[in-house]
Amino acid sequence: MDKKFIAAVAVCVVALIAVATGTIFLGQRGASFRTSDAEIGITTESNMDVAQKIVKEFESEIASQGDRVGPQEEDKEHKEGEKNIVSTNGKVKKKTVEANSETGTIANEEYRGLSSEATAQIELLKFNKNSKLLWPVEGNIIIPFDMESTVYYSTLDEYKTSPGIVIQSSKGTAIKAASAGVITKIEDSEELGVCIKQAVGNDYIATYGQVTNPEVAVGDYVEAGQVIAYVGKPSAYYTKEGDNLYFALSKKDKKIDPLNHIVYED
Repeated sequence: MDKKFIAAVAVCVVALIAVATGTIFLGQRGASFRTSDAEIGITTESNMDVAQKIVKEFESEIASQGDRVGPQEEDKEHKEGEKNIVSTNGKVKKKTVEANSETGTIANEEYRGLSSEATAQIELLKFNKNSKLLWPVEGNIIIPFDMESTVYYSTLDEYKTSPGIVIQSSKGTAIKAASAGVITKIEDSEELGVCIKQAVGNDYIATYGQVTNPEVAVGDYVEAGQVIAYVGKPSAYYTKEGDNLYFALSKKDKKIDPLNHIVYED
């Protein structure tokens, strides 16, 4: 037999063995690789190098795919109180998300800062144009309500509108709540001294001015007729008028004559 023919057969056998080995090796990884007619002549070592290179690329691709989370996988991992955040490297991180807790709000600015219990009580209060008020103190009205024309103020020696009434009284006289309601503010002003504001329902606010020694606190619910404070010393705006209680009623920005609601008794 021709030596050249034998050598050629040997080379072919070696090449076929190398190709078969590479194919089996890659088949175990779940991938099939093609060889062209030109690859028949390369050595087993070269085929192994190529195969290893392709395997590394294949493993790298598998690893990168493992880091990715598709929409369905992400939905499975999503839990209440958590949110999946995808970072720049494609990995998923979990971040706790606080639930939005929206509570009911009351529009009137007077209610700001009150507890949820106090605002709940205010929402239950009912007051309208036909509701009645008690006299907070007994006495003559020395300055009437008037928002259409002007009223003379002796201490100020000027005429101006009057958003409330000034009731003559004596220092230390007990002041009674004109209606059931919730105390919304206790504040001190230059004009009215210590003031107590009370929500009586449907955004109506009763204001008691020039008081002392409050018997109530902000957020307290009081019954009609309950003592809430005492008549104090008049402010610098009312010195000539003498001891008195300032009393006003309003609904949001609208000033209302409290005498339209006060019950007159014989």
